[in-house]
Amino acid sequence: MRRSLGPDWLVADMPAVAGEYFEHGTVQSLLHCVFIARDADTGAPLGFAEVSLRDYAEGCLSTPVGYLEGWYVEPAARGRGVGSALVRAGEEWARAQGCCEFASDADVDNAASIRAHESLGFEPVAEVRCFRKRLDAPAD
Repeated sequence: MRRSLGPDWLVADMPAVAGEYFEHGTVQSLLHCVFIARDADTGAPLGFAEVSLRDYAEGCLSTPVGYLEGWYVEPAARGRGVGSALVRAGEEWARAQGCCEFASDADVDNAASIRAHESLGFEPVAEVRCFRKRLDAPAD
């Protein structure tokens, strides 16, 4: 399911990330929690929400901030409240960590994700264009 959220480069290091999560409860040193929704009859996974604590999130005034890092529901399970239950679980986890704000992000072109976020009470706070620049190797 995690691979459904993005290109392969986003999940290329998943074995290392999973090892860190299960050993320390962190990913890239951020406290993380993963919620998995399962079918009540078959036990098959229906979706997941991955949440973390961040020191800062765009548009938030408090710290730490609960952050919805990733959120996915299998297409056949959409529209049945699975996603909202997963996000609510993430919100409760963040609240228990002392957070008073919960943030997330969506690609500007992902209208379905934007609608889903807004339907759960998220409000847009910024649109960001990210840049990168390749650096030459340091001179000897």
